[in-house]
Amino acid sequence: MPKEWYVSFHGGEGEATLNNIHVYSTDGKKLRKALNKQSLPDHIKLRELRGFVFGPDQNLYVVNAYFEYSQILKFNGALNPNGQHDFAEVFVKRHAEMNPGIDHPFNIGFDSEGDLYVSSQNTNLIARYHGPASGTGKPGNPMPLPESLHLENGNFPPGTFVPSAKLALNGLLDVRAVIFSPSDEVYVADRAAGCVRVYDARTGRHLRNLGSQTDKLDRPIHLLFSPDGRYLLVGSGGTDSILRHDLEQDSTSLFVEPKSAGLNGPAGMAFGDDGLLYVASRNSKEILRYDGLDGRPRGEPFIKDLAG
Repeated sequence: MPKEWYVSFHGGEGEATLNNIHVYSTDGKKLRKALNKQSLPDHIKLRELRGFVFGPDQNLYVVNAYFEYSQILKFNGALNPNGQHDFAEVFVKRHAEMNPGIDHPFNIGFDSEGDLYVSSQNTNLIARYHGPASGTGKPGNPMPLPESLHLENGNFPPGTFVPSAKLALNGLLDVRAVIFSPSDEVYVADRAAGCVRVYDARTGRHLRNLGSQTDKLDRPIHLLFSPDGRYLLVGSGGTDSILRHDLEQDSTSLFVEPKSAGLNGPAGMAFGDDGLLYVASRNSKEILRYDGLDGRPRGEPFIKDLAG
């Protein structure tokens, strides 16, 4: 099948927040909704969908983020005859006692072992759950605390991998994106701290911070690794720019200039097969394009007037 773009613009109230993952062609034409609403059981509502990723089992995992839901939903990876993904199950859901760590989730990612990590805005922590093929626990259930938290004196919610600042010294202040490097380190955008925190994926040990010693980075939200794994791209929401951190040289530089091509509220990012960097400009509701090597604008916006 031809390659397509999946785009979610989330937040706010109203119709635009419902079932809001849209499919576009590679030439920017809007095609359909990605998820089959008709396949949902009555008790599941698609409200403010945020991060989404194809898991190690090739199924599609989606953050259902609205406060009263706080779920990770699993949809079949294979498309139905209408080109949509059918509902499979609720993989993770909030429970006041058994799973309070997930609350208004933002982003998800799988590590090299196939386990799931979820960042939540209301609890400001990263929680870890047994993956779909786990041999050590029931898929979707909170995993044991990592080694690093065994040394802390705190009442951590089940599954906590990185705690909030309310629960531990040097914890997260205002968590957003969580992704994994090719070397399986965990990179976490801490919006209020103005930095990206880096952790060991096995022990949860804090390794270092990126950007906390420079005024170039302001309110980081979304993160992306370059296709070769050498660079980490960071959306700087406070400056409407994108920074690039060279992991080999351990240095950070400005990659996309502030407001370049009308960038206003940098959100999700992805590299296309054409080598260009595609960036969602949240406030102008556009997808902009930049050269993948030097960060300069490339042509007109890829998509304008996004719904939501």
